[in-house]
Amino acid sequence: MNDEPIPVLAVEETAQTTVPATTRPPNRLVRFWRDLGGGSLTLSIAIHVGVLLFAGTIILVQQLEDKQVDFLPGGGTRQGAEASSELAERVNVKKQQKLSKTMPLQRVVTNSIDADVTLPEVPLDNINLPDMGSLGGGRMGSGGFGTGGSGGGFGSGHGMGGMSGMTFKPLMMFGVTMKDVKKIAVVMDVSRSMTRYLPIVVKELDKVAKSSHVVLYFGCGVTELRGKQKIDEKPRLTKDPEFDTYWQVWQGKTPLNTPMEDVKMMKYDPAQPMPLEPIYKLMKERPNTWYVDFCGITYAWTALMSKEVEEADAIYWFADFQDRVDESMMKDVVKRMKARKQKLYIHASTKGRSFEQVVAGMVEPTGGEVIEVELPKN
Repeated sequence: MNDEPIPVLAVEETAQTTVPATTRPPNRLVRFWRDLGGGSLTLSIAIHVGVLLFAGTIILVQQLEDKQVDFLPGGGTRQGAEASSELAERVNVKKQQKLSKTMPLQRVVTNSIDADVTLPEVPLDNINLPDMGSLGGGRMGSGGFGTGGSGGGFGSGHGMGGMSGMTFKPLMMFGVTMKDVKKIAVVMDVSRSMTRYLPIVVKELDKVAKSSHVVLYFGCGVTELRGKQKIDEKPRLTKDPEFDTYWQVWQGKTPLNTPMEDVKMMKYDPAQPMPLEPIYKLMKERPNTWYVDFCGITYAWTALMSKEVEEADAIYWFADFQDRVDESMMKDVVKRMKARKQKLYIHASTKGRSFEQVVAGMVEPTGGEVIEVELPKN
């Protein structure tokens, strides 16, 4: 037997060749974006947006706080005392806000001086009342509610009218409302028969506007000076010693046609009785009261245009209007009053011969009115 190996034909397998797949190249816009570093920019924007959203969420959560409730912390510690003080101040502010909303200011007006007016009640729990210690601080005399006035300004003349005729609500004289008038001055005819009305007028004036300016003039005429005539038109205080002579001479029986040279020689005589002494004392002691020395009965413009009444919103003129007036002088007075933004209110004890002229020539042009209230003869 032949043991020689039988040759076997070896067949070499042909290796399979893998053909790589062709990929689609990116378009031109994508290649341009990559060349500019767009991938990094997109990542950076995404990170910033995430940070902003996270921060916004934190802020929103912090603002959603529970409603604060006023409570008093326990005492005994410094922190408790400070918290109590802060709470008291906050509660006080809330009360003031509530009071200002629930109690609006209202204006109450009445046309009668004797009318009964009922004011609305204010809840006591909304009002801050002073403690007992502060009430005793002013000793209730010069520092409290006396004539000296308190630290808050309650001095003489406060209320219906203070500070020399100043008032903070519509002013009324004998029940007649003077529109848009907060400060008033009075010119009073004291030509003997008119003097008896003086206490009534002054009492009413001090009731509505205490310590208002008053200027006394003997007569109520409004005419120009004659030729080169000169007069002393400057008002003088009734507290001056010369007022004694003025009152004794012209409230007495001195003839009105007495030569001025003789009048200048007249002096006050203490041995002689003082005419209408109660009224004299009233005018002597009253503050803010002036008089124009006698210079004739037709120069009342010296009082109407005087410096002593220039700050008033309205002039109240009480007279009988029996004395002569002329158009040119009335126009001068009206011009001065308009420059001062004043109104003229007249009150006649009787409608004398010049009454209608004064109304048409002075009252109406200044926007004033006629007060038609009959007064008792004092």
